[in-house]
Amino acid sequence: MIEYSIIIPHKNIPKLLQRCLDSIPLRDDLEVIVVDDNSNPSIVDFEHFPGMERPDTTVFFDKSGKGAGRARNIGLEHAKGKWLLFADADDYFNYCIRDILSEYKKDESDIIFFSASSVDCETYNNVDRADYIVAFINRYLSNPEAGEKYLRYDHGAPWGKIIKKSLIDQHKIRFQETRQHEDTKFSYSVGFYADKIKVDKRAMYCLTYRPSSMTFTISEEKMLDRVRVLCERYVFLKSHNISLPNIALYVEPLADIKERGETDIYAKCLRILPDFSISITEAEKLVKSELNRRKKMRREDFFSKVRDRLAIRTRIRKLFR
Repeated sequence: MIEYSIIIPHKNIPKLLQRCLDSIPLRDDLEVIVVDDNSNPSIVDFEHFPGMERPDTTVFFDKSGKGAGRARNIGLEHAKGKWLLFADADDYFNYCIRDILSEYKKDESDIIFFSASSVDCETYNNVDRADYIVAFINRYLSNPEAGEKYLRYDHGAPWGKIIKKSLIDQHKIRFQETRQHEDTKFSYSVGFYADKIKVDKRAMYCLTYRPSSMTFTISEEKMLDRVRVLCERYVFLKSHNISLPNIALYVEPLADIKERGETDIYAKCLRILPDFSISITEAEKLVKSELNRRKKMRREDFFSKVRDRLAIRTRIRKLFR
């Protein structure tokens, strides 16, 4: 019987996909579903595609080129497991997944949240990409009542979780097929509908930093998608009386665009807001406040560095007296 389905979208990084697959243990109760998102044949050898040699892995080739959201949805349509896990092709699972898969087969929770680690994709030096996940986990473990809503509604990625498939099927939850934040609505939706959650402090998943990743590539279309998705999140949370410090998260991309001086894109993004009953005037006030906050932080950081340098010089002078 298949207990676990691991779904991995892929595009143009076969070596990294192979690394991800190599981190997944071979088990009789686990299946791996890889969905290729119209990779370039000059980059990918489709006759020797990663995973084809694994008895537990099924590969689907989607030629629509509609992104990771559609690829994951294709995976959901074919998943047979009681539990779902997700991975990005350039990330991988840490060794503790072996114990975790054995321990949670019979668990009664709807979602199990795990901590994460993070490294540079090439050097394997530690980086800070997973710090916010670690903070979510630690906040919950120190104060479950206060920390639970951050896991349910602010942990916007599908990885680092084990999710009961029946929860997704019952509420017909799917990924958005957008160019940015395709996983945001999926994540807060499963958080909203889950009756029982559990938290495990082990870092099951390793998030990598790769500058050429889609995550770090910005275009006008992606920025517009980002604003739309985060506006929809704002409306959802507000309509369900869910309070978070960053409920108006759509302000962040607006502030980013404003800070870069991209006036045309900024104007296009502002025109999106009324579709979600968000006041442009109020949004611009929030953007101004966010920009002032960033200036203050940069100023404080500058003076902190100056103080550190002066302290070092003072210590050096004392050494040579």
